[in-house]
Amino acid sequence: MNSIVSIKNISKKFDKTYVLDGVTINIPKGSICGLVGPNGAGKTTLLRIITSLQNADSGQVNVNANVFSGLIEEPALFYEMNASQNITQQLILYGLENEFNPNDFLEYVGLEDTNNKKVKHFSLGMKQKLAIAMMLVGNPELIILDEPMNGLDPQGIISLRNLILKLNKEGVTFLISSHLLYELEKIATDFIFINHGKIISEMTSEEFSNANKGYIQLEVNDRDSFEKAMNDLEIPYVEADNLKMNIFSNYTITDLIIKLNDYGCIVTKCFNVETSLEEFFIRLMDENDK
Repeated sequence: MNSIVSIKNISKKFDKTYVLDGVTINIPKGSICGLVGPNGAGKTTLLRIITSLQNADSGQVNVNANVFSGLIEEPALFYEMNASQNITQQLILYGLENEFNPNDFLEYVGLEDTNNKKVKHFSLGMKQKLAIAMMLVGNPELIILDEPMNGLDPQGIISLRNLILKLNKEGVTFLISSHLLYELEKIATDFIFINHGKIISEMTSEEFSNANKGYIQLEVNDRDSFEKAMNDLEIPYVEADNLKMNIFSNYTITDLIIKLNDYGCIVTKCFNVETSLEEFFIRLMDENDK
């Protein structure tokens, strides 16, 4: 695996409490990696260490990118300037003010029509997009975002999601922490789960899908005939309620209805139930806290 970020056994302690405890992870190049954990799990501290805003007490951090950018907590913007002036300041910082037009960056993120509007009057979503536009000045290979969708309205979330996917398609790797797991699930290619400063699970989106295929829920008219059919066919199930059964198998609903009918068991209701990232996360945290 070609990693753009490699972290080996890093620890960070505040007072006598470990915020990070022996963290080892690898972020694949070209991925959108979701960092998932409850409040106080160590997510922001980990991102601050990767971006060199803080030092680890021990361990190694290697970022294999010529240029990378991070948006940790609040965007660092010039609020009395307009969007174009903010981009110009970033171009000057990189010594590129004579090589690029600020409007090209604004157009890329959908802020080309903001004209002379000062940034202090921008919505949160517009500020997030401007911050990403400023990151793009350095042509980063890696972008790190800490809770980028917090406080955004639905339109802002969709716009930011599409921007992340667009940049990733062009080769930019993302490391994103977020509490909005249903949104993270739509874009992430990899997941890292952290709790109490320790990594408790890592998986690709494909591995997550394979491990959480969900189940079929059937309501039937007769328990005895249902149980006989499941036992004969060796299909695992759990009775969720009276005559309501959760079935875990590769059979389709149609297959199950036909097979149960052969045993004299009638299906009165049926549903496909998917396991979301949020449900998986809650279950994982519960298991880790035991």
